[in-house]
Amino acid sequence: MKTKLSKRVLTLLLALCLLVSLAACGGDSSSGSSSSKPESSEASGSSGEAESSGTGETGNPDDGPLAPYAEPVTITVGMQSSAVQQFKDGDTFENNVWTRKIKDDLNIDVEIAFTADISTDAYNNKLNTLLASDDLPDVFRHSDHTYFKQAYEAGYIMDITGVYDQYASDAVKAYEEQFPDCFEGVKFDGKMYAYPYMVDNFHQAFNLWIRDDWLENTKSEPPTTVEEMVELARKFTKEDPDGNGVDDTYGFGMAGDVLQNNYGTLNGLFAAYGVPAFQSTGIFYRGEDGKITNSYLNPACKDALTVAKQMYDEGLIDPEFVVKDVSNMETDVATGKIGMMYHACWGDWHPFNLTYQADGVITRPYRIPVVDGIKPQMGVLSNQTGDLFMISSKCENPEALIKILNLYEKTAISGSEEDFKTYWADEQYRFCPIFIGIPTELFSEQVLAAIDAGSGDSLGGTALQYYNYSTGFGYGDGPLKDDTNAYGTWGQISPYGSMPIDLAHQAAGEEVVNIMANDIPDIWVQNSSVLGDMVLQEFTDIITGVKPVDHFDQFVTEWLNAGGQETIDELEKLYPAE
Repeated sequence: MKTKLSKRVLTLLLALCLLVSLAACGGDSSSGSSSSKPESSEASGSSGEAESSGTGETGNPDDGPLAPYAEPVTITVGMQSSAVQQFKDGDTFENNVWTRKIKDDLNIDVEIAFTADISTDAYNNKLNTLLASDDLPDVFRHSDHTYFKQAYEAGYIMDITGVYDQYASDAVKAYEEQFPDCFEGVKFDGKMYAYPYMVDNFHQAFNLWIRDDWLENTKSEPPTTVEEMVELARKFTKEDPDGNGVDDTYGFGMAGDVLQNNYGTLNGLFAAYGVPAFQSTGIFYRGEDGKITNSYLNPACKDALTVAKQMYDEGLIDPEFVVKDVSNMETDVATGKIGMMYHACWGDWHPFNLTYQADGVITRPYRIPVVDGIKPQMGVLSNQTGDLFMISSKCENPEALIKILNLYEKTAISGSEEDFKTYWADEQYRFCPIFIGIPTELFSEQVLAAIDAGSGDSLGGTALQYYNYSTGFGYGDGPLKDDTNAYGTWGQISPYGSMPIDLAHQAAGEEVVNIMANDIPDIWVQNSSVLGDMVLQEFTDIITGVKPVDHFDQFVTEWLNAGGQETIDELEKLYPAE
């Protein structure tokens, strides 16, 4: 991927255009502001190939992966905030278990450049603003690989290949062997421009999450078909499932972004009709004719939208769903207004922990209800396109961040049980500026096998902690019944959890992986947000009755003409059929 000057100019113009559009929509809504940094020389070379010896001015080329600095160094961090973050004993983003440990063990000062809410557009808006102004913090986490490519082409992120090779511990380097696709996804021309989140995207399958008490109160069974799901939504709406004598419940929860990779999505409903939905941009895959297509060109979308419209028309969905974001959905869940919704595998971590903590109500995942004669199709991303930590090309001490990775691995992953509870549990790992992200679900098979065997003797480290959490929760009656970490783990890795369901989807061939990985066509970089907005507007208009369901056919033509067809043509070249 060689970058010409014109490409860098195009990238900057695109970022500036995005910044202008964001300002027109209300501007930056982050909760902090970018702090000033010491002046540093411009990155040399193109495509962000900054010269780096792997040591900063205060570094020592002979020091080790965990050697502290003789004199303090400072790194700046762009930090994600969200409702799930837990602060203990007066801790803050600036002063917490990780900032203190990093200072004590490595003599590194962590300076928060900004914090912004990841559950809204605030965090992404902030990063877009900083990309346009070339003012990125030393390290930040992001999930958008289009942004990753833009930052690379503009020369704003660092080639960390050399510093990683020199400073990463053997334990940290071992993850590349276990998750090769993830590491391939952070490379351009074979060089490493970010540190990846470890993923195996089988767990992106969606489940239907249902309150236990409402099932019991309405004398109902979990639905196995879409038709049964709609009938259950009627009961949850009309039969006073909470027993308060007030007409104040909705059977089915849906967010304004009806395709978000989060709670309140319709992704599970689309999957039931054979549409591998994933966020508003969908996924690209080869259809039965062998040609690349996109999720939202599938005519079966009309069937899923018809069901959603039926539930909306009957009042089974909150009529104000169009204005509900993640935080609004959390409120509805916490106040007991919603009986069921589609969500990813981690629902008992959030938001259903809210109802468990408040009322002791268990919300459980179930396999998505299906349609007779149709094989479900779950859309999942390539393992090359998970979250990543990017390091600014202006970072003066990139090796400091690799040392922090080493410290995280030694403490939160390979450390003692007490270390795990202090530095990982209760969302404390999120305070670390850069960490080894290993989702709970990646330990599923070994932990489930141990649960089935009735013993955790075969496990160690993190896997053993998850086993202890899951078995300790019981079914809300175990010794760890009041531990939110235990509830979240149980909701994933237990016979009642999401992981047996998602592993079964994978084994049955019910997952469709996005063809587009790290090679992204320029036309998609330019038009993906516009095309995604078109999808959301069309689907919302159909559900609310602004447009008839058959308008979908005209939408397909409009989507293709707006850059969709050109994207598909480019993908055929980048990812030719085998």
